[in-house]
Amino acid sequence: MSNLFPTTHATWLLTQVELNPLAARDHVMSHYFEPLGAYVRASSLRVLGDPDELVNDFFAARLTDPQCLARWSTSGLALRRWLVNGLITHTRNRALAESRRSSTLGTVDPEILARVAVSAETGALLALERAWAMRTMVEAHDRVRSEFDADGKSAWWELFRLHSVQGLGYADACKVTGITLANASHVNRVVATRLRDALRTLLERDGIRPDEIDCELGLMQDLLE
Repeated sequence: MSNLFPTTHATWLLTQVELNPLAARDHVMSHYFEPLGAYVRASSLRVLGDPDELVNDFFAARLTDPQCLARWSTSGLALRRWLVNGLITHTRNRALAESRRSSTLGTVDPEILARVAVSAETGALLALERAWAMRTMVEAHDRVRSEFDADGKSAWWELFRLHSVQGLGYADACKVTGITLANASHVNRVVATRLRDALRTLLERDGIRPDEIDCELGLMQDLLE
C-alpha cells in the first residue's frame, strides 16, 4: 500500500471509505460524474443508452460495495482510469444480460453490442482526460481563490486571473486591482505557486505518484490549451 500511495493525500479516499463511506462515495460521484459522462459520449458505449443514466447506473451498482474503492488501491491506476475501466465492464455486462433476456423489452441488439469496445478507446479517453483536467483545474482555482479571499488578498487572485488567465498586461491589471506595478510580478508568482501546490495535492489524492506529478501537470496544461 505504501509504495502505491506514499502521501496522506493519496490515501484520503481510503481513509474516508473506512471512516465515512458516504463521504467517499459522494466525493467520487461529484468529481468523476462529468469526466465519465464525457467518456461515454465520445465512445461506442453511447449506443447503449443515455450517458448520464449509464454513469449513474455504474455508480449505483459499484459504489454501494464498501470494497470498491479498496480494490482501486491495489490497481496502480489513477482513479479516473480505474473508474472508466469499471464503467466499460459494468455497462457491457448489463447490456449483455439484457440481450439474453427472453422478453424483448429493453433487449439490446446483439449487433449493436458487438460494436461496443471491450477496452478503453483512445478518442474517448482524451475526452475523459480533458473533462477531468478541467474539473481538477476548476477545483484548484476555487480553493486558492478562497484562501486569498480569507486572507484579505482578493486583489492578488484577481491580478493573477487577469494576467495569467485572461492575458491582460500587468499595467492594465494593476489599474483594475490597485496593486502596484512594482509588486505585480511577485504577486502573480505567489499565486501561481499556490495554485500549482493545490493541483499537486489534488493529483496526489487521485493516486498520482509524486514522481509523475510534473508530467501530469504538463499533460493537463496541454489538454486545456
